[in-house]
Amino acid sequence: MCRVSVTNLRIPVFVSLFCALCALTPHVSCALGQPEQFFKDAKNLLRSGDYQGAIQSLSKALGSLALNNEFSRTALLARAQAYYEKGDLRSASRDLNQVLSQEGLSGEILASCMNLRALLNLKQGKLSKALEDLNRAIKAPHENNSLRSVTLSNRGITLLNLGAYGKAISDFDTAIKYDPKSSFNYAARAIANLRTDRVEQARRDSEIAMSMEPDKQSLRLVNSVLDEIDFEKIDENCIVTKVNDEGQIFVQMKFSKNGRSRRFLLDTGATHSLIDKSLLKELTRETNVKEIGKGMVHLADGSALPVTKYRVENAFLYQMNLGPIQVQTMDRKTRKSFNLLGAGSLNNLSILIDTSRKRVEIRKKPPLENQARRLLQY
Repeated sequence: MCRVSVTNLRIPVFVSLFCALCALTPHVSCALGQPEQFFKDAKNLLRSGDYQGAIQSLSKALGSLALNNEFSRTALLARAQAYYEKGDLRSASRDLNQVLSQEGLSGEILASCMNLRALLNLKQGKLSKALEDLNRAIKAPHENNSLRSVTLSNRGITLLNLGAYGKAISDFDTAIKYDPKSSFNYAARAIANLRTDRVEQARRDSEIAMSMEPDKQSLRLVNSVLDEIDFEKIDENCIVTKVNDEGQIFVQMKFSKNGRSRRFLLDTGATHSLIDKSLLKELTRETNVKEIGKGMVHLADGSALPVTKYRVENAFLYQMNLGPIQVQTMDRKTRKSFNLLGAGSLNNLSILIDTSRKRVEIRKKPPLENQARRLLQY
């Protein structure tokens, strides 16, 4: 038997409606110059992150007389976005519902409303509802390419959190076609590529995003990708990598010297390594894999699941040759998750974690005979 610690992992949700709202410029007659100025001021305040200032400016615009319907809807929607960014979800929902209660909404307004409602659902962990909102937003008729790009990238992020990586990449591809100058689209696709072991594509997308002077959201995504991909080689038997912002350690494994890199979660509390059956099938084409028995894994929640054990002849952690390792696959169908590299199964490695510096040193232990020679020298 083996014990495996299991953590619920979720890709951070980074979705934005801001650029789409800024693209919505309401028509105001010359007599209504003051409300129009309030709206322009609010957009600048939103850009700078002064959400309370944006709320106040938009409230002044909405309090002015003789506003046409399209202007008031856009201002209400922008204020809802400002409330959302400020963290006042109740006020955001109130303004959003006020807009949605009106008849004759334009396609742009409807799509923007659905995007914002998706954000609110994502904030509450309602991924399926968020996906429904974004599907409706995509179907809304309009000619705003920026808004279409935002909607597709938002749906891509939602699909990532649902584990539908292929569909997410497809949405990011289309979002880039609508707005090739969006650093967020490339940064988000980098995340999706990394999740599907397309390491070089993830690096390329990250570099493109970095060349575009990315905003804070995009920069955080790019840094998370590059921090995981990049590692420091100390020597042939030692590498240094990083602990991510969630306290997790992801490493790259290969199963032949020139094989494809795969992403593994390094778990220092797990005694064995668990992989997806689809990965096991791929490994049989790269190295020798032999079934060696059955067993049970005990999860952190107290449950136990049957597994099949395999001996994989070749394994490389980055450039370090680990030799043969044992992996296991779940016998029962479970939700697809990260491949898990259990530190307990890596007897020839020493792992030193410096949490204060977010630094992980992984060193290959010398053979026992070398250790014995060193001891004799003293």
